[in-house]
Amino acid sequence: MHVNDSTGGSAVWPDVDASAWAPTRASLHRYLQMLGKLRVALSPAQPNWMFAALLLSAHGVTTGPMPWRGTSIEASLDVFASEIVLARSDGATHRIALVPARCVAEIFADLHAALDAFGVSCTLSPVPQEMADLTPLDGDRRPAAYDADAVRRWFTATTAAAGAFDEWRAHFFGRNGIQLWWGALDLSLMLFNGKHVEAPTDRGYLLKYDLDAELMNAGLYFGDEKTAPYFYGYIFPQPAGAERLPIAPAAASWSTAISEWVLPYEAVRHAPDPAGALFAFLDAMYARCVDAAGWDRDALSYAAPKRHRAS
Repeated sequence: MHVNDSTGGSAVWPDVDASAWAPTRASLHRYLQMLGKLRVALSPAQPNWMFAALLLSAHGVTTGPMPWRGTSIEASLDVFASEIVLARSDGATHRIALVPARCVAEIFADLHAALDAFGVSCTLSPVPQEMADLTPLDGDRRPAAYDADAVRRWFTATTAAAGAFDEWRAHFFGRNGIQLWWGALDLSLMLFNGKHVEAPTDRGYLLKYDLDAELMNAGLYFGDEKTAPYFYGYIFPQPAGAERLPIAPAAASWSTAISEWVLPYEAVRHAPDPAGALFAFLDAMYARCVDAAGWDRDALSYAAPKRHRAS
């Protein structure tokens, strides 16, 4: 499924090691939790929690439009204006400034006030999801940090990875999508071959409704103060002997800690062709879908029609 790289050179793959911006990363993660909780509250359900994920925009991260009583509501975090924007389909907007940095509880209260002003009544649980620090959002009055430059570097890296994912998936015929998951703060490309499977019964409520279909999941996890950023990938159900299956490029390997293939972000960032290195990882993983997991390559291949572009 390899395609030509049009995502640019090393300049669009900045350093995003979390150890250098940990306080700001924590604030950003909590702000995106707020947007994610709002999307879950207002969006119609879709298989595999697709309705819960956030989306990238040209200016940051957005919920996308969510229906509300004949109108639509959209919440976005603008990384260039350093603000959360709540917009309604009649043109009304509310803006919540993120700088100078204020505590998380104040931002959470401002979001509720904006929703009240729009007449939107919904319940947003203040308890963070999939985070080690479960301090409630409405009670988090600790001093916050927000380094706008660090957030923009994160956004640049996320956008570059999403562009590569988007280009690579162009030849896949099945259901697929690119999501920003606000629980663990990772960017994900998911491919589904259309087959249902019995979901695991020992992995909690979320995975009960997530792992009920055969899929390939690849993504970028931004790490933490102890873990450097890395690309990850897995197939579900996991093929027998997955840890011994060949993977590429040379910097990629099997992680016994998470039972997934991993490729260090730094290996991609410093590669002569960063997107090409990522394509090699995705190509190798998809080959495992076909060879080890029995996916029908022909049935899932899509030949895009030629398009005539104006000069």
